[in-house]
Amino acid sequence: MFKRVRIGRLFFGSFAAFIAVLLLISSWISYSLTSRELASNTANYQQDLLNELNKRLVTQLNSIEQMSLAAYRNIETISFDPLESDLFERNRRKVDLVSLLASITYSTTMVQSIYLYIERPFSTDAQGPLRVYDLQKVKEEAWFPSIQNNDFAWIEERTIPTNSGPIPVISFARKLYNNSGIYYGMLLLNVKSSEIQNLIRGETEGRSRLLVDASGRKIAAIGNPDLQESELENIRLLKEKSGSIHLTAKPQGDSLLVWSKSPSNWTLIEMTPWNTIIHGSIRLALILLTVGLSAIFVASFVTFFISRQFTTPIKLLVAFMGKLPDRGFVADLPRDYTNEFGNLFNGYRKQMERIEELLESLKAQHKRQREAEIKALQAMINPHFLYNTLDQLNWLAIDSGQDKISKILSLMGKMFRIGLSNGETLIPIADEITHVECYLQIQQIRWGDRLTFTISADESAKELYIPRLTLQPFIENAIIHGFHGRKTGNIRVSVHLQNQDIRFQIEDNGVGLRPDWDQPKARKTGGYGMRNVKERMEAYFGPPYGIRITSTEGTGTEVTILLPQIRNKEEVEERYDVENTHY
Repeated sequence: MFKRVRIGRLFFGSFAAFIAVLLLISSWISYSLTSRELASNTANYQQDLLNELNKRLVTQLNSIEQMSLAAYRNIETISFDPLESDLFERNRRKVDLVSLLASITYSTTMVQSIYLYIERPFSTDAQGPLRVYDLQKVKEEAWFPSIQNNDFAWIEERTIPTNSGPIPVISFARKLYNNSGIYYGMLLLNVKSSEIQNLIRGETEGRSRLLVDASGRKIAAIGNPDLQESELENIRLLKEKSGSIHLTAKPQGDSLLVWSKSPSNWTLIEMTPWNTIIHGSIRLALILLTVGLSAIFVASFVTFFISRQFTTPIKLLVAFMGKLPDRGFVADLPRDYTNEFGNLFNGYRKQMERIEELLESLKAQHKRQREAEIKALQAMINPHFLYNTLDQLNWLAIDSGQDKISKILSLMGKMFRIGLSNGETLIPIADEITHVECYLQIQQIRWGDRLTFTISADESAKELYIPRLTLQPFIENAIIHGFHGRKTGNIRVSVHLQNQDIRFQIEDNGVGLRPDWDQPKARKTGGYGMRNVKERMEAYFGPPYGIRITSTEGTGTEVTILLPQIRNKEEVEERYDVENTHY
């Protein structure tokens, strides 16, 4: 992306994306932290409130239980027995019983009515708070299993008929026993559900609370607390007197559950929808998001303006670079930039000025090259004239019977052709050997049998290439200087392949070289052949290739030339031309 997208779009898009991602992360962190803090604060507040409500509730419920216990003991005191045979005594005690139970009902507004289940029930005032039913009917009541195995128990909310219509009540049931311990009845105190709900509600509205007894049964509720039996059982088994948990994966959504247990194992539970708790967090996150989007909108304009300040000089420089073939446009580049863009403009301006200078230099060089080509074409006439002249001299020597002169002229013509080689820098080794052999044959005509030579070369080496006129200067030096003052001389030339290289060896039995043979001479002529070859090899190939000369004065000289095997002369000639130009 950083290599393909335009800088302006990349700069603007990267900055905007970075701000957007930063905003989303900040909003999410703010939402997570504030929602967690709000849930913790809400749970603490609700626990304190439930503990206080639980105390009030337990006080009232205990008072109802105490009323039931007091009624039970007073019934024993009255000694009411529905099986009493004495009708007068039974009626008297019945009046006392009705008066007792009615006084309990009138003593508090919480108790709506009292139900008494006995054998041989008697009729009561229809307008009164007391109802007497047959003891057998209690087994038909839906709440009977709650007290079947207990002496007393609270019964969950239900609806009972009254003179003013059905009323929801929560009842406390207690079994009645006579002095002999025989079960003879059931006393049921019906407490108004509204009173219990007011206790559960306290001074808060819109809450969902649930009252659960020690066995985990729902007794009363306000709002819409939706708890499964398994969840109630889990809360009942908790040892903590109060606490909170986060319920998830419920049909109506997540919720926060807070509970408070009383010493008598009454449990007051409050459920709060999670959305209600985190509403403030969501609102805060939305505010942050809104502010962030507004900031992005403002930052976009600022970023666009700033990015234009960065990209405009670059676009300007790119536009000028597209005008490279034109001339005289460098002066139009801005000069009021003093920062890095100013350095770029100044550098580009200097580069263009240098390019213009190079263009002028190339034009002048091209002009000189054309002139040199014309001179080279004219110079080609001279070798042609020389070949024709040597050919004419050869025919004159043949006509005159000068066989040696004819042979020398023929060999010289062959040497000239190989030495010039149409301007080629590299020639085949076979041609180089032919050139050396022609030179030795010319010298052998002068020396006669006093000069002997041998040339040996690997056949596969003859197809390789070598810089022309590499071997002849050393052979010429051996004959002119090495055999000076000698009556005879012998020269041995060998060419052998050596791994990826090729080795040339020239040996003579002459007087040897002086120690200062490679030092420049004071005179301006002579002594250049061997140094020329040595310098060419060093410039051409460099180490480890080159020439090694070992000479023993009075014994002879051995020249070893180590070169790489050259099979493609075009690549080497290109390198050679460049290096020669450099040197």
